Formats: sequence, structure tokens, C-alpha cells
Amino acid sequence: MLATGTVIMALLAVLFFSLAAWKEGGVPYHSLSESARTFATTFPLILCAFLIEGALKTVIPTEWVQKWLAEEGGIRGVALGVIAGALTPGGPYTSFPIALVLVRAGAGLGTVVSYLTAWSLLSFTRYPMEAAFVGPKITVLRFLLTFWVPPFVGLLAHRFIAPFFPLSLR
Repeated sequence: MLATGTVIMALLAVLFFSLAAWKEGGVPYHSLSESARTFATTFPLILCAFLIEGALKTVIPTEWVQKWLAEEGGIRGVALGVIAGALTPGGPYTSFPIALVLVRAGAGLGTVVSYLTAWSLLSFTRYPMEAAFVGPKITVLRFLLTFWVPPFVGLLAHRFIAPFFPLSLR
């Protein structure tokens, strides 16, 4: 059975490819060329992310996850989620498989939420590029305005949402 997200993406792909074919008056070779180029650059990232995902299940002991990352880990799990998210390089092809590993390993909601939020707001690997494009002042200002968000939402998720929203992908 296909996941809902997969079905939605497939429908969107058919829709946009059909629109491109209609606009081009036939097979949209430019669209296919762009898609192939994107696939060639992202496929290695996706492959590596899934290899990491599989290896992490073996490398990280369940006891460690329960002590440090599960709901019982509390603020420690949230803090580790923030640190891991800020240190995770790459785009969603890297971070989402790691988040899936955390969920399947039994990490708490606060840990997973803080990880994903830190990755999206604080990923340290993006700061050099951000500073190069928008300047160091804006980069530092953005960091100062957002560094508190991942631990805050992680703690909110842990304290107020997790009791009513158990993670069920395990």
C-alpha cells in the first residue's frame, strides 16, 4: 500500500508533467533533462542517507536511545536533538531519514521535533553560504533571533503534546 504522501507526489508529478507537455506541444524534453540532472545530483545523497539510516539502527543501542532520547530522556533528549540537528549537514534527503531512524528507535517527540527544527533553523553547515549571500550581519542576526526556537518547541512537544501524541512509526 502506497503512503498518502507518495500518492500525492505522484499525482502532482503527473499533473505538472502533463501541463509541461501541453505547454510544449509534445514531450517536454527540457523538463525531462532538468529532472534527470536533479536525479543525478540527489540520488547519491538519498542513497547515503538510507545507508546511514540502516547503519544507525545497528550502531545505536536501544538502551542508549531509551536513556537519552526517549520520553524518559526529557530535556537531555531535547538538547541532543538540537545539537544533532544543528550539526546535520545537507538537505531533507539527509535529515528526514535520520528523523525516521530516531522515531523508529524510540526517540521521544520532543527529541524529534527539536532535531528537525534545529536542522531547519540552525544547521551550522549552511552559515558560510548564508553569510556569503546575505552578509555576516544578517546571518548573525538570524541566528540570534532563532537559536532559542528548537529547544523551546522541543520542550513544548515533550511536555504538552507527547502525552497525547505518541509516536507510532516504531
